[in-house]
Amino acid sequence: MGPSSAVVLALNVGSSSLKAAVRDPAVRVRAHAAGLSATGGELTVQRPGAPPLRSPLPDGWRAVLPEVAGALAAAGLEPAVVVHRIVLGSSLLVRPTVADEDLLTRLRSERRRAPLHLPRQLEVVEQARGCWPDARVVLCPDSGFHQGLPDEAVALPLPAAAGAVGLRRWGFHGLAVQSVVDQVPDLGSAVVAHLGSGCSVTAVADGVSRHTTMAVSPTGGVPSLTRSGDLDPEVVLQLVDAFAGDVDAVRHVLDTESGVAGLSGGRTDVRELLASDDPSADLALRVLVRDVAMAVAAAVSTLDRWDALVFTGGIGTGSAEVRERVCARLLPLRPGAAGRPGPPSDRLAATGLRVLVEPVDEEAVMDRLARTVLATPAPSAARSGHPRA
Repeated sequence: MGPSSAVVLALNVGSSSLKAAVRDPAVRVRAHAAGLSATGGELTVQRPGAPPLRSPLPDGWRAVLPEVAGALAAAGLEPAVVVHRIVLGSSLLVRPTVADEDLLTRLRSERRRAPLHLPRQLEVVEQARGCWPDARVVLCPDSGFHQGLPDEAVALPLPAAAGAVGLRRWGFHGLAVQSVVDQVPDLGSAVVAHLGSGCSVTAVADGVSRHTTMAVSPTGGVPSLTRSGDLDPEVVLQLVDAFAGDVDAVRHVLDTESGVAGLSGGRTDVRELLASDDPSADLALRVLVRDVAMAVAAAVSTLDRWDALVFTGGIGTGSAEVRERVCARLLPLRPGAAGRPGPPSDRLAATGLRVLVEPVDEEAVMDRLARTVLATPAPSAARSGHPRA
């Protein structure tokens, strides 16, 4: 069976969720585990033409893959390929790659570079190898779409020694942005605002990344629901002092207690914040909207023209109010937009800017990339091996 007709399982691991999809290449099964922890979660399995099946996961992460495996077996599916999304800014993995033991060993040594995502993702890789021992393993870096960034976008204003150890702009949410490019073939020059539990803004021209807000990790860029986004370096240094040099404690604050949660008293449900009359909820939303709009404006400056604004992610697709608030701040960028009638998105559209809301399918991108890399002849021995960190 060739790559074009193989049964491919895509596993997309988040901090507390796992999305899975099986194609051959038509979609056969989708699964989404949410609220995952060591002691809980819920799995929803969907098959075309059938109602969704929901089941609790009292053992959380330990149970999720065996439950997915059971759902696939019930559908008569045995994956020939398992493809994983990997969130890591490193030259060790810059493109979709068939994993071998050497690569996995070296990725384990990189866990300190991406402590929020990589340890869990590597655990799932190992669990999946146990569930489907005969399947080939492909790793898709979430930063891969941004490999086309120009050098002035990649370089951070640091001494050369910093770049030598991998401190550069890698970018993330690449699979989501690639999904937009795949689904909107006439996209042109666009800015993609991916607003979810993590938030980023990316400029795209001719299907190539020109600028993106995240750099070394998903904590950077615009604020997210629990992540700080970019900060004055002195803020981080003073936090290290305040925590008596405990870098892990500071990282925990920046990754899990900051962003919208930090400003709103720990709340992250945007619907709740929009409905609240609490000043802290209002402030959290205003900071998020302001920073996203400023990031969109900055991204526009990297493009020769601006054809489209695309909203993706759970907030970007699910909250019309947040979209309109962002669009309202962008009206000055389009001559004549402010004086037109209607909501801000319509006013922008009246100037010729396409304002799109696009649910993304990262698993479809992963499926396509996995089939492509498996169909590509392996390099010669002299050129084989993985890029070194």
